[in-house]
Amino acid sequence: MIPRADHEPRVEVQTEEERPGGWLYGIVVHRGSTSDEYRVTLSWRDHDYWCGGALAPSRVVQAVMEYLVRNAAELPRKFDAARARRLLPQIDQELRALL
Repeated sequence: MIPRADHEPRVEVQTEEERPGGWLYGIVVHRGSTSDEYRVTLSWRDHDYWCGGALAPSRVVQAVMEYLVRNAAELPRKFDAARARRLLPQIDQELRALL
């Protein structure tokens, strides 16, 4: 793992709950001395689309959040990971390369 600079956000997946059709995650994003909490859902379909089922869903949602916090101005406190496509349409191609 590459060390992060102090000013770069750090994404922590704290909870995972299986739901019909996917998962619900409790995520904390640490930015310096502050932190923000998010509730993010990830569908089975998006999980398979982004990684072909090869990675744990928690790793995929973490990668989505890392991408979003580095590239999007603001995020709602509760959203579905598919919303990333509306915020940053290039995420599909770039996320697959990162995973």
